[in-house]
Amino acid sequence: MTHTLKTSLAIFLSLLLAVPTFAQHSHGKGSLQLILNGDVLQGQWTMPMEALLGFEHLPKTAAQTDAMNQLQKSLQNASYFIELPVEAKCQQLEVKAESDMFQGIKGKAHSDLNYAFKYKCANPQALTKFGFPFFKSHIRSNQLKLEWVSQGAQKAATVRSSKPSFSP
Repeated sequence: MTHTLKTSLAIFLSLLLAVPTFAQHSHGKGSLQLILNGDVLQGQWTMPMEALLGFEHLPKTAAQTDAMNQLQKSLQNASYFIELPVEAKCQQLEVKAESDMFQGIKGKAHSDLNYAFKYKCANPQALTKFGFPFFKSHIRSNQLKLEWVSQGAQKAATVRSSKPSFSP
């Protein structure tokens, strides 16, 4: 591993560890950390459940239960959240969606979605623009604080529902 990549990874990991100190639960606002390491793209997304479902308590009605079940089903494919350039020829390796609500745990206050995904890309150089289609389905979601790390590059940006894309 090159020195630059090691430095980038160290900075990224320190940002991930710092997230709880600067990322506060704020309705409509989420955070995303993206790292490209060789041909592997990994992401960690956090978003208040209220922004995705309109509520952040255990479902009380059949409609709320259906909405939560549909969200869980949709999150099985990371393309529900993030759109990658076709030219990058990426294949999803894994996804993991976690929330107290998915586990049936009644929270004392707020509930968040913690979502991790991983892709292997045949042409990672083509990862020049990312789209975020989830904004279309979740109108209460309006902002995503994004941190990007790749070999020799780091960037932070705010992605808004009005312009749901990011270019590193």
